[in-house]
Amino acid sequence: MPVVPHSVTVVRTIAAAPERLYAAWTEPEQMRRWFATVVDADVRVGGRYRIELHEEDGSVNAFTGEYLELIPPERVAFTFTHHSQTPEDRISDEKVVVTFRAIEAGRTEVAITNSWTGPDFEPSYYDELRGGWEEWVGRLEKLF
Repeated sequence: MPVVPHSVTVVRTIAAAPERLYAAWTEPEQMRRWFATVVDADVRVGGRYRIELHEEDGSVNAFTGEYLELIPPERVAFTFTHHSQTPEDRISDEKVVVTFRAIEAGRTEVAITNSWTGPDFEPSYYDELRGGWEEWVGRLEKLF
């Protein structure tokens, strides 16, 4: 089965300045309020992170990665490995890029692109992935 590039993008406008949204993605105390139950993050280029989502059903979704770019208050990029569901050998080079673009005072467009290489997937896989990012962005939006 050929390995091909894939990506999913979610875009949302949130009632907050780019600086506040950037901080929500890069300050572990804030990240715990919306992104994950457990956050262990060395937020610097080359620094590593580990997050865990403890679900109501008792399951735990764990993610790890390395920060690739930190450009306040415009962009955060990091590698992204989901340890709980997808077999690691099916996906490689997974990366997430989050950009913040001021639209007007107090309103920012947040764009999240999750990209990776791997075999072809069923369309439902993209829908599930997009739904996961939509849920995360919804949690972020509730902070503001």
